[in-house]
Amino acid sequence: MIFDETQAKPLDLLERYRLLCENAGASRVTDTPLPKDLREQLVRMEAELQTRLWMATATSAGDGPEKPARSSRTRAASPQVETPRQGLLEGDEDTPRPQKPSVSPTTASPATATVYSDGACLGNPGPGGYGAIVKLPGQPNRELSGGKARTTNNEMEMAAAIEGLKLAISSGAKEIAVISDSEYLVKGMTGWIKGWLRNGWKTSTGSPVKNKPLWEELHRLSQGRAVTWSWTRGHAGHKENERCDELATTAAREAAGS
Repeated sequence: MIFDETQAKPLDLLERYRLLCENAGASRVTDTPLPKDLREQLVRMEAELQTRLWMATATSAGDGPEKPARSSRTRAASPQVETPRQGLLEGDEDTPRPQKPSVSPTTASPATATVYSDGACLGNPGPGGYGAIVKLPGQPNRELSGGKARTTNNEMEMAAAIEGLKLAISSGAKEIAVISDSEYLVKGMTGWIKGWLRNGWKTSTGSPVKNKPLWEELHRLSQGRAVTWSWTRGHAGHKENERCDELATTAAREAAGS
């Protein structure tokens, strides 16, 4: 059955694109050419996704329907990477635009990396932990985790991304894709932070930005590199996200017992 990108539902289109990207990644690792028909499908998929995103932006000015809200630890589900919904938490006027991956599936090199991250907190605030997985082409996945006796879920989400970025950068990566199930983190790095920097680390309402030292560190690590930020639904069968959650939860429990 031929997959028709122009007629596919959005979630089916994204799922198909994810599978094609995974095939492209496997091709890179094994140094085998990606079949011509798959390369052509990737090109068509990217074109169709860009068209739909442009149309959605042009017709709704960013005011599309909201996805269901989630708690700090209970997340709703789907394995594909998605754009974070509008209007969460800080409420600043700068909203992130859907991002194209900075690394083409067919041109990745050792200078590219993917960071998966997650945070956990037993109570909010309470004992917390973070977990991260760093993927570099041709290398085994590297896992990171750590905990803190008293923290918040958002702090741990940010700590996970920070530690993942540090490892990717120390490994020589210049192009890094960060994938997280924290809308707070992704919206902050793709939209809110622009206004915070202009306003001297004040929100649109004039309040001091929470977790400023962590935002500053994330901003510093992103400078001089092509870093993209993508949101994925948590607890949705996404292998790397589920593993990061395990790492973070285990670290939080250890922190609670220390």
